[in-house]
Amino acid sequence: MNAMKPFAANAAQYNDLFVRDNFSDTGTYPSTGNPCQSPDIIPYQSGTLSWATANSTYNGPDQGLAIINGGVNNIYVRAKNLNTVAGAGAANLYYANASLFLLPNTWTQIYSAGGAGSLQFVDGTGNTAIAAGGIAISNPSFLLTGLPAGPHYCLIAVVQTAAHPVTVPTSFPTNAAFVQWVQNNPAVGWRNIFYQPNTSVQLVRTFNFASVNPTSAYFHFRILGRGFVTGTGINAQCTDQSCPINQNMTLPAPDINGNQITGFDVSVPGNFSGNLVITATSPGGPFPVGATLTVTYYQYPSAEDELDLAVAGIFTVAKEADPARYAAMLIQIGECTIGITNNPAQADL
Repeated sequence: MNAMKPFAANAAQYNDLFVRDNFSDTGTYPSTGNPCQSPDIIPYQSGTLSWATANSTYNGPDQGLAIINGGVNNIYVRAKNLNTVAGAGAANLYYANASLFLLPNTWTQIYSAGGAGSLQFVDGTGNTAIAAGGIAISNPSFLLTGLPAGPHYCLIAVVQTAAHPVTVPTSFPTNAAFVQWVQNNPAVGWRNIFYQPNTSVQLVRTFNFASVNPTSAYFHFRILGRGFVTGTGINAQCTDQSCPINQNMTLPAPDINGNQITGFDVSVPGNFSGNLVITATSPGGPFPVGATLTVTYYQYPSAEDELDLAVAGIFTVAKEADPARYAAMLIQIGECTIGITNNPAQADL
């Protein structure tokens, strides 16, 4: 879920406890930038995150570690009070299989070790009344163990307050309706970040993608590399015969901003759900430490659909037959990011 929230001319400022979409998120909504890299959802493996650490690292670096399948994962939710008076709230946390479309009906709730599904936010003194401008963390941590088979999971946090209760819909009539709901909820945060050891020369990730539109629509998959060797091979494959995909690409030389953009277009049937397997292959030697690969899923809006046009934004993409970048009006449905690391505690286990 990965820029899912394009800038709106009539943006408003949130005034309650909120979780960020990314480090640049200030609570203005619809927010801008990457919506799926929330630094306020903090998987901490078997460690204990103190309020002091959560407070001192609010502006970075990201404290989140990879989820350990079948192991102990203490997960904290951090929030900031944007109101001018003290306020209180609680966090709910969910996980979903690695996906480019985090529909709520795929979420599974995560509980604390004591079985609580809603955890109060506290400040550094353990007070549940969070001062104006104050930082808070969920207390205690959520505990995730015994994950089902599958290597990667996304995390979704929902902040509940008396002034802004959040009702999570069970379904949406269209992709645009889902995006609009996400755009208008500063109390909802997503973390779709995974880590790959830098000793690898190939990475393979399987992402779910879907469309709840009743009829087929045209979509764009953008592959954005940063820090990879020019010519790194990318294959995208879906073997479902109702939406066959087999695209071979290479990451180009980085532009002035360090972006290596490639991608492709495809028609996705209505009410479809399937898997996209992304394989990246190094042209020689291990992947560079610090490199990131982001897969973003967009829908081209219908010119006749008012809601499609309302939630669409301008994004830089690359045409399937022409790697030259261009600006397109698109609805961003979601995205996931894979980071290359040499930190054993951070790498996928």
